[in-house]
Amino acid sequence: MPQTAMPYALSTKPLPYRPWPCDDSDHTIAAGHSLTHYRPGHQKGLPNIVITSRYRILAPFAALAGGAAIGALGPLLGAAGSVGHAAHLTLDAGWSWAALAFCVGLARKSRTESAVMAAVSLVAAVLSYYLTKMGQGEFLTANLNDLSGGTTQTDWQGFLSKTLFWCVAACVLGPPLGLAGNLARGDALQRLPFRVVVPVVAIVETSRRIQVEAPLQETSGTTWSVIRLLAVATVAILIGHAIMTRLPRPTTRQTRK
Repeated sequence: MPQTAMPYALSTKPLPYRPWPCDDSDHTIAAGHSLTHYRPGHQKGLPNIVITSRYRILAPFAALAGGAAIGALGPLLGAAGSVGHAAHLTLDAGWSWAALAFCVGLARKSRTESAVMAAVSLVAAVLSYYLTKMGQGEFLTANLNDLSGGTTQTDWQGFLSKTLFWCVAACVLGPPLGLAGNLARGDALQRLPFRVVVPVVAIVETSRRIQVEAPLQETSGTTWSVIRLLAVATVAILIGHAIMTRLPRPTTRQTRK
């Protein structure tokens, strides 16, 4: 009986390896072929591209969500006891909002994106803050048309004026804070001034608040004192880390000796 040639689909001969670039034929594996030779080079790096694309799409939503959360939590925690009041003071402080813009810029590789996203996050925080304040009745005033004084109305002028003012401030202060966060990336000593921006802002603000608010409220004075102490410690740690990275490291021979 004559022997027939084995069809290609049943061959046990391994497929030849073809480096990148290659066509879609590398994806077709006949039955019985070795899988160890199936290396489509054009798929290399595809997961990184997908992750980067998703990160770029989700980044604006993350900045908006972070800003909205900080803006809303400040007013909401004001009536949650002593611990909540301390958190309320912390989140309502200017240095916390500066830290928000700084961290948004720190998370972005592009300087332009850092500046824009920082401003966007602060605008979201402002809108969330004043909308929460409105929901708590902060902008309710007496209706002057009602002589009995039993009805109230929303002070839209006060709400819109404050919201617009701080949105403009967010657009002005957000980009430089976001850019400072972007420039703080890395271990170089020249980036140290950008790294200490938020702690220095916290030290200046808390020192001022201790002078003004501490005599009126004991809880506020304690909160500001703790924050200032932590800010000073943070500056010291950042300076020490920057100095240590500049020191020459011992070589293998020096270590053995």
